[in-house]
Amino acid sequence: MTTSPTTSARWQFALCATLALAMTAGCQRKEPTATEAIAPATPAAVPVPAPAVTAAVDEVPEGALRAYVWECADGQRLVMRNLFRERAIAIDFHDGTRRLDQTVSASGARYADAVAVFWTKGSAATLERQGAPAVTCEERRAESLREDARARGVTFRALGNEPGWVLEVGPGTRLSWTTNYGELRYDFDQAQAATTAGAVTYVAQQGTNAIKATLRNAACVDDGGIEFDHAATVEFEGQQFRGCGSRLNPN
Repeated sequence: MTTSPTTSARWQFALCATLALAMTAGCQRKEPTATEAIAPATPAAVPVPAPAVTAAVDEVPEGALRAYVWECADGQRLVMRNLFRERAIAIDFHDGTRRLDQTVSASGARYADAVAVFWTKGSAATLERQGAPAVTCEERRAESLREDARARGVTFRALGNEPGWVLEVGPGTRLSWTTNYGELRYDFDQAQAATTAGAVTYVAQQGTNAIKATLRNAACVDDGGIEFDHAATVEFEGQQFRGCGSRLNPN
């Protein structure tokens, strides 16, 4: 077959363009995305437990608390505080506080140091310490909520029933009122406190919402038989609520 000079020139030009494009593509470097640039590769076969979240100082993963209380089968009562940014926990033992780093776990969340291992899954946990047999532990939810409030800087916490409500004072002059079994929450930023013999009364208003809470230094037992060191009365929207509470942090 005979090729005309014009056709040959076109063919050579197309071939050169194709080769140049291929060489450019072969030498071009793919830039990583923002996620690829900051996120280390995680092997697909290694599951990452939910608590393994690197969070800001005040950022807490949804559903997690800053502190938990565990009661173990050998009689130990452990207070565990989450160190979210450090991917670790701190546990108060009878002989002092230990910091345990999070390690790889196929199920639940596992924390360890050179002496102890604490493995949690839901409301159950296992504690292993050198020189002692493993022991099972269970979370005490009511105490965990109280310790979580303490970790958030709450100075006083009270609760009651029908409908279920929670009152928190602090940090500072902040007052939070949660009612209707957690469905409604009202935050007051400038609560005023007045102290009388054996009682403290807080008054606050935010917009059209006003609240008055009186905390009396008197023994109080809730419907579940749990003892508290204060009795609480809350007046809100023309209703009066009675319950029990505890002082968590000094003012």
